[in-house]
Amino acid sequence: EVKTEVKTGVKAQDRALLDEMADSAELHLAKAYFIRFLPFVKIMEPPPGRGAIAFENWGHLMEVCEHLETQKLLVWLKSRQTGASWLLAAYSLWMTLYRHGALVLLLSQGEEEAKALLWKCKYVYDSLPEALRVPIGTDSRQELTFPSMSSAIRALPSTEKAGRSATASLVVMDEADFHEYAESSFAAVKPTIDDSGGQLIMVSTANSTSSKSLFKTTYREAPRNGFTKVFYGWNVRPGRDNAWYAERRNEYHDTALFEKEYPSTEDEALAPPRTLSAFPIETLNAMKEDVREPVEKMQCGTATANIYQDYAPGKKYVAGTDTAHGTGNDNAVTVVLDAQTGYVVADLVSNLISADQLALSSAQLLERYKDPLWAIEDNDWGATTILTAQRLRYPRIYYRDEGKPGWHTDEYSRVRLYGGLMEAVHSRLIVVPNEEGLGEFYSLIHNTKRRRIEAQSGSHDDYPMAVGIALQIRHKAHGSSRLKDTFMNPIIGFASQTKRGIRPW
Repeated sequence: EVKTEVKTGVKAQDRALLDEMADSAELHLAKAYFIRFLPFVKIMEPPPGRGAIAFENWGHLMEVCEHLETQKLLVWLKSRQTGASWLLAAYSLWMTLYRHGALVLLLSQGEEEAKALLWKCKYVYDSLPEALRVPIGTDSRQELTFPSMSSAIRALPSTEKAGRSATASLVVMDEADFHEYAESSFAAVKPTIDDSGGQLIMVSTANSTSSKSLFKTTYREAPRNGFTKVFYGWNVRPGRDNAWYAERRNEYHDTALFEKEYPSTEDEALAPPRTLSAFPIETLNAMKEDVREPVEKMQCGTATANIYQDYAPGKKYVAGTDTAHGTGNDNAVTVVLDAQTGYVVADLVSNLISADQLALSSAQLLERYKDPLWAIEDNDWGATTILTAQRLRYPRIYYRDEGKPGWHTDEYSRVRLYGGLMEAVHSRLIVVPNEEGLGEFYSLIHNTKRRRIEAQSGSHDDYPMAVGIALQIRHKAHGSSRLKDTFMNPIIGFASQTKRGIRPW
């Protein structure tokens, strides 16, 4: 001690005082910041788990903490057993212990599930140091109150009226994709946080029996709907590797059900059950190996195109376009396809581009590939895109019949288009480097009632449609000798040209 005092200049009693001050500062910070509260949290891993253990700061949970600090609306799609419920239980408790007047509502699938989540809040409380506790008032299986803070946590089953009369500081909808009355509960609690500046957290694994739920729709539409979305798959938990995954999967009779409980990606989590999926999930997962960043971003009018492979002399290309309204909902998509390899060499995707601007931007992109044969779906606003392309004197517009420009989707052609697309995916005859574009393939299902292939409710099929259209015309692809090809086959184009401007036939 004498040596230590001489070396540091600090006496033993002073060190004790400094340690006490440091502890006091940590307690103060724990009350002020949730992330500084977590080192004091203990959780329970029931046997044969490790029993009572300190909360573990897994990387993905620390990322969620950052969102909890800054975001009012959070939708969290997850794999099983990745720490979500304990983190949110601790967060709910922290808010009611140190925020005067706070009311936290825990909405669960049923009454027993609600009680189980509240029990986790109480367990965290009981394990806290005395200096961090606030005296409890009501202590029941459905409510914890802290009179000195005028705060409370209430656990409620998700019903049509759950939480309607309360003004909440925080609402946690736990396993929200399994709530029978999710829409009614959301409609009841959302207004209670709007005026007070409260926080709403929807968290869940994906329900394999539900293709169009409030939770999935909210997740898919984020961030346009104001929600911040996060996804964490099975491998974010330390100790899980491919060997663990394979061993667990072998223990399930229904591997499709296992993959819903332990998804690797958000596409896998949101994909329909295998019995409904239009494409084999394993094949789509394998196709992800070909996902690439574009080698170049090309400004085309008001849109930005992705270039994955540049034009190569001697190659044959085709293009397909699915037109949207440009109002921020569905995407307008143009893809350029290598007709021989099936590789999507370029694409243009935008949900904020008008039908005529889509034609202008797409034509600029296609000029880079020497004006390939271009099929534009004529349904809805596609007629405007076709008309604009004609006014631009694009030399190779696809005609499905004499005098009928564009691809027309009806019941017959839909079957042909998706049949060709399914064969191409199954046989790996196409390559889609765009990650979001490939993601739309996961949402396509066999609608047994309508007897057709279509996107799940709330999902998009614009990218697969554009690829499918391009596939349907690939056998008509021509090389880059523009004038010869145009004159030789006038049904696929309508202009002879030097660059763009000789009159149409």
